[in-house]
Amino acid sequence: MPTIQFRTDDQTKTASTAIFDQLGITMSEAINLFLRQAIMKGGIPFSLTVTEKKETRAEILENEALIDALKRYKSINGNAIFDIAKAEPFFQAIETHDAKKNMRITLQEKAIKVRLNFRGKDFVLDYNFEEPDSVFILSRQGGKLIIKDCNLAGISETLERF
Repeated sequence: MPTIQFRTDDQTKTASTAIFDQLGITMSEAINLFLRQAIMKGGIPFSLTVTEKKETRAEILENEALIDALKRYKSINGNAIFDIAKAEPFFQAIETHDAKKNMRITLQEKAIKVRLNFRGKDFVLDYNFEEPDSVFILSRQGGKLIIKDCNLAGISETLERF
């Protein structure tokens, strides 16, 4: 496996390492995430601007939900590091979802489960890394469990149809 070396100042390294520790990932994993995103997006995976973007409340809550999930995963699995790169397609698919502020995320070795409330109804989204374009959406209606299968791009549409 090739090695990449780079230089940064002490303050940047210390601050970023603290954030990555909270996320349960190493500096190397964070850099690999950046590189994978650059490949997927065909460029820098974030906008370069001169104005400061304030994080919205929904983004903060989403980050807190993911950080909480990563901490629980690490605690349950004996400090094991969760490979967040496997989850990237799923998180991108729900990135603009208007129910994300109500999410509870559970990370598993081969899957992610997300509980959320969408328009007054409770749902569970089940994303399995071995079926990377498919999501199961579960909901209880009238005492019955209803399961729908959809592709990543169809999550919002499938929730609307429930």
